[in-house]
Amino acid sequence: MSATHKRKRSLENIAVDVAKVRRFTSSLHALKEELLGIDETEAEMAEVMKHVDELERILKESKRTKITFSSATHLELANLGVKTGRLIFHKATIKSLGGQVPESVEDELKDLCGRLVKIYRRVNMNFEVGARMVLDAILLSVGEITTILKPQKDVAIIPEMKLEDAPFSKDGYQVVLGGSIDYGIVEYMVDEDDDTRGRLVGPGLPNYIFEVASGHIFLVEAKQQQAIGGLMAFIPQAVTQAMATSKNGNLETVRFCLSDGHYFIFFVLRRNHDEFTYYESNSLRLYFPDSTQFDEKVREITFLLLEWLKAEPTKDLYELVPPVVLENS
Repeated sequence: MSATHKRKRSLENIAVDVAKVRRFTSSLHALKEELLGIDETEAEMAEVMKHVDELERILKESKRTKITFSSATHLELANLGVKTGRLIFHKATIKSLGGQVPESVEDELKDLCGRLVKIYRRVNMNFEVGARMVLDAILLSVGEITTILKPQKDVAIIPEMKLEDAPFSKDGYQVVLGGSIDYGIVEYMVDEDDDTRGRLVGPGLPNYIFEVASGHIFLVEAKQQQAIGGLMAFIPQAVTQAMATSKNGNLETVRFCLSDGHYFIFFVLRRNHDEFTYYESNSLRLYFPDSTQFDEKVREITFLLLEWLKAEPTKDLYELVPPVVLENS
């Protein structure tokens, strides 16, 4: 009987899954803590950790890695030459959004404020699901207002929108990005047979989503309030999601938002060939219901999200300040 031999491979031929490596080393470090002080295992565990540290060092030198969006860091963005600039909203334009709207839109906004009051009163917001409940309410109202203002249009909300893995490279560094996004929001034309709606709120495929969206799409990533590092810590996750969306949908511009249900950061990602730049706004605060500014801020956030659905937002809504190159550290 002839023996079969697996072909030896080089690190250059495989994509190292960074998330798996991190989970593996984290589990071993936890085990080491549990066994600390036990004579029979302490020496052996110390020897194992030496080999683990060496393996981690070797894997880190791989030029081709695979990471999920949630594992992305600023290091990956720097390795890919991603640039960052500032997105500055013009307050006067924001205040003018939704200035003259039908009474049914005002009713929807009033209803939204009422729903948010109930959520803040009864839900512990220190968990990510709390932020999602706030975003669920706001995004549903974005859909309702869209159909009121543009009866020929509707909005589909795609929770946990799964994207195909997207490869990126820069100066010999290669990475494959993949995973899912908390919300993909798509505006589409209503058809007589409701075929598009059926596909988007059913088992729609990402490619079909991009086909019907025609640029009218934005992404939302939800995080718990008081998370370590705040919302800023999750920017690489949100940016890599937008980069993969750009590549999957062949989009030169992707708009997205990062929120914990209380603060909202708005972004615009621009692609020029294989060069990416993202522009980041200041955090916009959705005040708590006991604030006199609560209704005003709910309106402001809602209409900004409506703007993010447009292929071309309202003129003079914001300006994009030239970027700087992220330092690789």
